[in-house]
Amino acid sequence: MLTIFQKTYIFVFYFIFLAFDVYSQGHITHLDDYDEKPMHYGFVLGLNQMRFSLKTSNDFASSNFIVHQKPSFGFSVGLAATFQPAELLAIRLSPTAVFGQRIVSFTDLTSNQTTDKVVESTTAEFPLMLKIKSQRRHNARMFMLVGIKPSFSLATKAAQETERIRIKNGGFSIEYGFGIERFYEMFKLAPEIRFSHGLGNVLIPDDNPFSNQLRRLVIHSVSFYLFFE
Repeated sequence: MLTIFQKTYIFVFYFIFLAFDVYSQGHITHLDDYDEKPMHYGFVLGLNQMRFSLKTSNDFASSNFIVHQKPSFGFSVGLAATFQPAELLAIRLSPTAVFGQRIVSFTDLTSNQTTDKVVESTTAEFPLMLKIKSQRRHNARMFMLVGIKPSFSLATKAAQETERIRIKNGGFSIEYGFGIERFYEMFKLAPEIRFSHGLGNVLIPDDNPFSNQLRRLVIHSVSFYLFFE
């Protein structure tokens, strides 16, 4: 089921598409030789909504805690290199630095006190995406994409705390999404929405009252990107 953040992304993206679709008709065609070039380079800016999915441990069953995660936002910036072997097919690598945090909340039913454990991190991501495009309509077209994303933590603030929630420094995720390519006179703008699901447990167990409540943490995110090429 989509969260309210995911629904908001899709709602905004739908109106962006409508605006581009109307604007793309009846105008001069820009960058008409774009698909004839095998390589394209650019940069990317992004907004990310990040969260954990979690599973509790055996200790949780006998404790007085309620555990849940809170979605939070971050941002990303990076470069992009796209190889285009065919007119409607492309392979893109976009090394990206992501700045953000994920939050796990613990509510003690005895004292009715809630403690938020914040895992702040700077992450290097290397999504490798297969991009399938529609036919171009003047200066716009739709596309879908799917791929895999290795990621490596560059810095994690939670590791400095005593009663901490720690996560592994690296991992892999499956990503998929959709977007629009909009051609202008001097560049191409491609807004897209991507969904990311981690492939493994990133939790590092620690012997403290908070970490002991957890058995598994998996990273998920929904992202809105603007690619400029």
